[in-house]
Amino acid sequence: MANLILRRSCLILLAMVAAASVAVAQSEPTTTPKIKSVSKITTAEHQTITITGSGFGTHAAYTGDTAYISFYDETKKWEAGYEPDNDTVTLIVNSWTNTKITLGGFAGAWGTNGWTLAVGNKEEIRLWNAQGAGGPFGLSCDDGCVKKTVKIVAADTSSEIRSSPNPSVYGEPVTFTAVVTSGDGPPRDGETVRFMEGTTVLGTGALHGGTARFTTSTLEAGSHQITAVYGGDSDFAKSTSADGDSVPLIHTVN
Repeated sequence: MANLILRRSCLILLAMVAAASVAVAQSEPTTTPKIKSVSKITTAEHQTITITGSGFGTHAAYTGDTAYISFYDETKKWEAGYEPDNDTVTLIVNSWTNTKITLGGFAGAWGTNGWTLAVGNKEEIRLWNAQGAGGPFGLSCDDGCVKKTVKIVAADTSSEIRSSPNPSVYGEPVTFTAVVTSGDGPPRDGETVRFMEGTTVLGTGALHGGTARFTTSTLEAGSHQITAVYGGDSDFAKSTSADGDSVPLIHTVN
């Protein structure tokens, strides 16, 4: 009888332990996130950076620092976003879900003491689950952190060209206008756009607010295929108005 009671007691105890284990497992959030991808990061202060994956937890949108993300520039040795380090450069976080974090760029002391981004810089992104047990306890990633290193790239640009008047009369002044844009805004004022017919440079124009112009009255009669070429710089990539599926501008001189 005693043995039977003992066996029943053991079974009940095991059942209680199993149930408690299941309850704990169900109540504890995933504390180690996984990063699937990080979108292109350019040199701009205000830009959209998307981090996708799983196990991020959830966090309210904010501008400043938090205990759950670190953005560390391995090249220039500055950090943004990690609250325990009291970073002077902070992060703009537009949204934070369990599978996607969208950053809007940088704030705080951005731009001071050389705290900027440059093409080729290596950036280490470290993430902890925002529902983890009190957040990170250090930068070693020993407490449920995942990290991914990416390189800064030049912002893609797009160039468009138009002419006026088109068609024109032989000897009449024609103005070619190029517009250079990017997701990070236009390139710097004063940079050069070349207006080309094939491999021949017809002339150049300086950008102002993303627009450059060139005027000529020396075009021969007939049809001309004209492109605008922006040469790029340390922050913006090269582009031409004939990139992709577009074709050169056809300008006709009668």
